[in-house]
Amino acid sequence: PSLLIIVVSIAGYFFGRDAVQGRLTGEISQFIGQDTASAVESMIENAALTQDSTLMVIFGLSMLVFGATGVFFQLKIAMNNIWNVAAKKTNLMRLILDRVISLGMVFVLGLLLLIAMVVSALLHIVADQVENFFPDITGFMVIVANYLLSFFIITTLFASIFKLLPDIKIRIRTTYVGASLTTVLFLIGESLISFYFGQSSPGSVYGGASSVVLILLWVYFTCLILFFGAEFTVQYALITKEKVVPNRFGEPAIYQELEKLEQRKMEIKDEKQILDRLKSHLDFNEKQENKEN
Repeated sequence: PSLLIIVVSIAGYFFGRDAVQGRLTGEISQFIGQDTASAVESMIENAALTQDSTLMVIFGLSMLVFGATGVFFQLKIAMNNIWNVAAKKTNLMRLILDRVISLGMVFVLGLLLLIAMVVSALLHIVADQVENFFPDITGFMVIVANYLLSFFIITTLFASIFKLLPDIKIRIRTTYVGASLTTVLFLIGESLISFYFGQSSPGSVYGGASSVVLILLWVYFTCLILFFGAEFTVQYALITKEKVVPNRFGEPAIYQELEKLEQRKMEIKDEKQILDRLKSHLDFNEKQENKEN
């Protein structure tokens, strides 16, 4: 919930928390049902910061930021694995920078939600004006415009993840190609999984835990699509012969593998020396025993 709380707070600063929370709940309900959306809304409300004490607010805000950035921090590790790069040895400054980048992704998510609400409001205003002249096609135009808006917002989010999180240098055009395919698959999968949830109610088997189960299923599906899109971006870069290299914070993963092998080689060498000494000691003891006999 920490990620949702910060996103709602950013957009809520301009539109009001209740309005943003209602919009977010409405979007979630389209994916995994009204009951689960209500559970998410209650989760956000219960986890929101209170103004009981300044110290508790600071502590709560710190934990909130840490939890929200953890999502993108783990995504960064996954993206590096997909691109076969590894972060250089981590120090305090690098750890702080990773968290700052992750926090920036949280703000990007909040900004995209804000843009979506602004454009959606403008669409409804324009639709009200156009309806007087073209009443038959206004509804269809609004639906198409909303789908295009969703496509743009989600594509921008995926492109930001592919561009900013891994420790590589890659062209923005390449990331948008991969993000576009990812968005198409995401929207198709969204429709299919929403239909499946609506028809079969898989969460009903789990009773009171059904909301949590549906959320986990949705997160699992989203991760599969995201990682598939990242793998497609890798293959697209290879096909177009784009030179993708690690940035100054990363290095080819094979370097660290070679370093581990070298360390293991030294360990084996040390173990061999210990065994040779032990063998020499045993041979010496055996000779001494033979002399005494």
